Amino acid sequence: MATRQKQNSIFDFEDFSFGRKFGMLGKLYVTQLAKNLKHLGIERQFSVLVLLDKMGSQCSQKVIGEMLHIDKAMMVGVIDDLSKKGFIKRTPNPNDRREYWIQLTAKGKESTPEILSTVHRLNKSITKGLTPAEVKKFHNQLELVYKNLEEISK
Repeated sequence: MATRQKQNSIFDFEDFSFGRKFGMLGKLYVTQLAKNLKHLGIERQFSVLVLLDKMGSQCSQKVIGEMLHIDKAMMVGVIDDLSKKGFIKRTPNPNDRREYWIQLTAKGKESTPEILSTVHRLNKSITKGLTPAEVKKFHNQLELVYKNLEEISK
């Protein structure tokens, strides 16, 4: 009779779903990030502020949702929440009243460097043991996996 070897996690199984593994990693990552940034008064919408900062000025709500893969209904709630808390400003597009321009407020601009710094610290902590070249390769591999999934989805 074969004995069953005790497994400690699904990461012990090479053939277990990448989706589940990525989901678990994502949940742990966002939970840790939220814990480190709780004092800012935002829950988990950090990526919207970082994206706006990276875009350099204003961006349409639609583009933000598309880039972050947030559906329209959820995006409205995220934007409403960030707006009520004073991190962003939403203004109608003068050329298309169905579209809104989103931009960081002074509070949003002030908070973004701390968010980015915390992300960088967390990224450095979770890639401990990897060389800078391995971290870069990991980013490239994640992008390749994403592009492959996008292609399969078409």
